[in-house]
Amino acid sequence: MVDKAGLYGGGLEITCILNEGTMTATAGTSVFVENGAIGKLSFGFSAEVREGDFVGLNVDAYNDYDRCGGLPVVMQPTAAVGWIGIVKSQPVWHKVPTSAGAISTWSDDSAGLLDKGWYRVATVVIPSVTMAFKGEIQGTAVTVGSPVDYDLSEEAFAAGSVGSGETFGTGMFSFHDGGVDAQNALIGIGLLNDAGGTDADCYGHLCV
Repeated sequence: MVDKAGLYGGGLEITCILNEGTMTATAGTSVFVENGAIGKLSFGFSAEVREGDFVGLNVDAYNDYDRCGGLPVVMQPTAAVGWIGIVKSQPVWHKVPTSAGAISTWSDDSAGLLDKGWYRVATVVIPSVTMAFKGEIQGTAVTVGSPVDYDLSEEAFAAGSVGSGETFGTGMFSFHDGGVDAQNALIGIGLLNDAGGTDADCYGHLCV
């Protein structure tokens, strides 16, 4: 965790969706929720993300541009993906869950947390990324965090020409899954030229 008083410098600041693992909603009668109103549910997470936490990219085939409204999805860092940014704001709900129970499914196109909008968002500062923009993906090989190259003939971004495990020599990567040809993705331009962990196709800083 990084203390805000010791957070200096800059980088890309972007709103991100937080994948915080299993969300458990417990019934109650006098719970204050984030907007100051009295709510009937309290919430817990198996992998909660807090202000000041390091976060890594959440590699999931469901995390494409359209399902995520163009926003990246991040989670607690792991040895596989490393870390990419620091949470700079207090997480807030996108949509507050309306029923008690535990949901562990992130997305299945119907009943997962992403599908229902039952997730929190926060501003994340990404120190090694200078800009991001919407781009079209060529082919189906692009995954979350993987390196991409710009294909002049297609006027679109394709999976890195070196293939799986490319060393991110161009500094370009995708924030979203591109498993369908010609779909959109958020493309990041980074100063870092490496993977963040054992997943050789996920941009980030190393965790040990």
